[in-house]
Amino acid sequence: MNRLDLAEQGERSLHAVDSLLSRIDPGRGRDRTLRQFEELCLHLHTLAAASLLVEGEPQVFHEELCRAASQWRRLLQYQHSHGWLPPPVTRNMPLLGAVLAGHWELACEVAALSTTTWQDGEEYEDDASWAILLQECVLARGEGRLRIDGLLAKLEQRGGEENELRCSWVRSLLASDANALTDAFGRLLVLHEEEIETRARSMTASAEKLAPYRYLWFEGLALLRLWERAGLPIREAYFKYCPPLARVPMERPGS
Repeated sequence: MNRLDLAEQGERSLHAVDSLLSRIDPGRGRDRTLRQFEELCLHLHTLAAASLLVEGEPQVFHEELCRAASQWRRLLQYQHSHGWLPPPVTRNMPLLGAVLAGHWELACEVAALSTTTWQDGEEYEDDASWAILLQECVLARGEGRLRIDGLLAKLEQRGGEENELRCSWVRSLLASDANALTDAFGRLLVLHEEEIETRARSMTASAEKLAPYRYLWFEGLALLRLWERAGLPIREAYFKYCPPLARVPMERPGS
């Protein structure tokens, strides 16, 4: 992929958002509507990333993330009311955006509306289990602990380094073990770096789809916010793809 110009991508997204908002019509059916909302959230995330990394505006960054999550909540509410097949649980970037912004009310609403079922043929089972685990961590409900334990057991049985690290991070969070959290997070970060750099080097990579996530690890930033919410110390001041400016508190929660 040629060099990614985030400022240019942000300008394109600014125009795309207005166009999409005027064209979204759930009456056209589930699949078309899902694609439009996914595109809308992608552009809002691009605006968020440009606000942070080009303009240095963390509050605008948070607000754009919450706009995306609010639109995704709108889709999920419509899906529930019309009995549509829900979006695959791994389509969770809008949820992660609300979490990393620290807007817990919005994040919990999106998590509660999201499916808890793996969709075979649409996503990998391991990734679906992990997405459901993150939803339960966001909701932090008492009865969710049994579900978390079951999902952890399933992921551990599947094996693999990434699943092992995912489980280690969640177990460390539940055990309030900051040292183990740091270790698991650091190793997950290494895996993320390998993945995102491989995507960026690909000749077929789409600049539009990669733009918001090239230099920001949404999942990692969300994990850090969950870590903070648990009241556990984060001793490292800097993690790659998780800039400190993205981690400042949000002053004006979105709706």
